[in-house]
Amino acid sequence: MDTKLADLKLRPSLLRELNQTGYEVVGDMQNTPELLRIPGMGGQDWRKIAKALGRDPFPGLKKR
Repeated sequence: MDTKLADLKLRPSLLRELNQTGYEVVGDMQNTPELLRIPGMGGQDWRKIAKALGRDPFPGLKKR
């Protein structure tokens, strides 16, 4: 969980927004339920962060 957000290659505007709200590493976001409400957070960025957190980005989706 020591992965820095800059290492995830997120969009610069989103990275700036996350840094302004106090997130530096992925571990800071562990128990934050409002990640998708952050301005500029899109699906691609959410999947990168969820993968770095080690959790499934779509927990209710069944695999066929």
